Amino acid sequence: MTDFVDGLDRMIRERRKMTSPLYQTILTGKATERLLAEFVRHRWPIKSMWTRNILGIASRIEDYRLRSLLVENVYEEETGALSGSKRHLETFADFGVSVGVPRESLSTEDPRPETRAVIEHNVSVCNSDVHFTAGVASVLLLMEGQPPIVSDGGNSMLSVMRDVYALPASGLEFFVHHASADHDADAVSELEDEHADAARELLRRYCTTPELQEGARGALARALELRHRHFDMILAAGYDPSEPVFRYQQGSDDDNA
Repeated sequence: MTDFVDGLDRMIRERRKMTSPLYQTILTGKATERLLAEFVRHRWPIKSMWTRNILGIASRIEDYRLRSLLVENVYEEETGALSGSKRHLETFADFGVSVGVPRESLSTEDPRPETRAVIEHNVSVCNSDVHFTAGVASVLLLMEGQPPIVSDGGNSMLSVMRDVYALPASGLEFFVHHASADHDADAVSELEDEHADAARELLRRYCTTPELQEGARGALARALELRHRHFDMILAAGYDPSEPVFRYQQGSDDDNA
């Protein structure tokens, strides 16, 4: 069983976010305002479904202790109360405002096919008759067990947004809790470590047959492929290297708040 879960972690490492040209562009400090805005617009629909997907998994877990770990995950995401922050999705909207995306426009965007494909996959493995371990592997572990988003030069998403793109504090909070913090060498928040450990324990407890394990591996492989197509679409739609690199200008977020 350890080999099975280790294998899932290995799949995630091999196609981690930092293997995507999108994240490489952002982390090397080359992102334009248009690219960062497109990043927010296309990532928003997926992030806005996160807690509903996790609740779909939690509703099918009999063990109270393990179920409560996912409920705690959702509680933090929806309130920010455990970390002293605020609703995590709202902090992503704050980031959007700082790169020129009006808050009210986020809920009116029509998802592109690549974005919709990720959403549909996540719903199918978390909120359908598919065994919930497929959702644990391809949604919960994939997101919470994501290796640090750190460039070869040592930039995390938090540090590059703060030190290179010069975002204000209001635009940085999201990156403190999402594989992006730079408070230690791992650049991963304690909350994410806890949630990833819960996902691994769920898989060891419930994904115990060859059929379930094959289903979980297949779901994770598909999720990785769909996510990277989604990332490639964002880069293609939003990036022109001839445009100036983004630098936050004081007052620009006030116009879009």
